[in-house]
Amino acid sequence: MGRCYRLSKKISEDMATEILREVKEIEDVERAEFTDENEKLLIQTGEDKYPDVMGKAVNIFSRVGEGCELSFCGFCVE
Repeated sequence: MGRCYRLSKKISEDMATEILREVKEIEDVERAEFTDENEKLLIQTGEDKYPDVMGKAVNIFSRVGEGCELSFCGFCVE
């Protein structure tokens, strides 16, 4: 099961590409992808790994996305 996070603002395709590249490099990330035309992020990791993974992801979004923030919006079941 993954978790979905809503982006606080629209990001460019270049930003999305760089964010995804950096997020996928985070240790323990099993899956990361944008959905809904880059309005949401789906991320999958071990249940006990979410705090560390998302702490790093939030920093990436803020830096690369020029202040973009993430907010949890639900679970994603495949």
